[in-house]
Amino acid sequence: MEPLLEVKNVTKIFDLRGKIKITAADAVSFRLYPHETLGIVGESGSGKTTVAKVITGLVPVSSGAIFLDGKEITRLKGRERRGVYGEMQMVFQSPAASFDPRRTLGDGIGESLRNRGMSRRESKKIAAALLRQCGLPGEYVSRYPHEVSGGQCQRAAIARALAIRPKLLICDEATSALDVTVQKQILELLRDLKGRYGMAYLFICHDLALVQSFCDRVLVMDGGRIVEEGPPDEVISNPQGKAARRLVEAASYFMN
Repeated sequence: MEPLLEVKNVTKIFDLRGKIKITAADAVSFRLYPHETLGIVGESGSGKTTVAKVITGLVPVSSGAIFLDGKEITRLKGRERRGVYGEMQMVFQSPAASFDPRRTLGDGIGESLRNRGMSRRESKKIAAALLRQCGLPGEYVSRYPHEVSGGQCQRAAIARALAIRPKLLICDEATSALDVTVQKQILELLRDLKGRYGMAYLFICHDLALVQSFCDRVLVMDGGRIVEEGPPDEVISNPQGKAARRLVEAASYFMN
């Protein structure tokens, strides 16, 4: 099977005012296959969010290459880059911050549809249907981000990502700002949507126990590098490196 996403030796170096250089991602390479849920775990500062940002083009790579469905997307710009967003979407840690507070949830969800020529009335109708698919009443199209809870806003963010039926959904700490009960609800929603739409997920998280319950395979990052990988059960039961052992110990501490 050909990979849906392939990251080859991707490095990202941040140059801080020309004085300090920080290597946030260091020769990162991995493959994600269609319909797979791949987790990336690591402590704060390990580089996992930087990897998500270079994949989506939010920050440029310093070196290396990224392929989506066999096509190199590393340095695409303008119309070509916008075309990539039809195949790949991202859900962020702070859903309210990802919506414009001056616009309704329906406006935010329907924006990508209107950009493709759909009328405002039709995009609002589809936004309501997407909200219902994500477990919210359709009338939430008229609500503003500050008028809903964090969990509800994250459901709306997922609905927005689904509007253009992506093949890949990147979740960057998408449940970390939510309480445990809401986390469970969001993961159940993502499982249901994966079965319905056949998407692949790149699930970025610092919680190894959460990844164990959701992902098919996991990569462990430390110091900008991938230092371990394998099935979550195997990594948890037999961690090979210090970074994985620290994550296992942290997960055990909070479970006890």
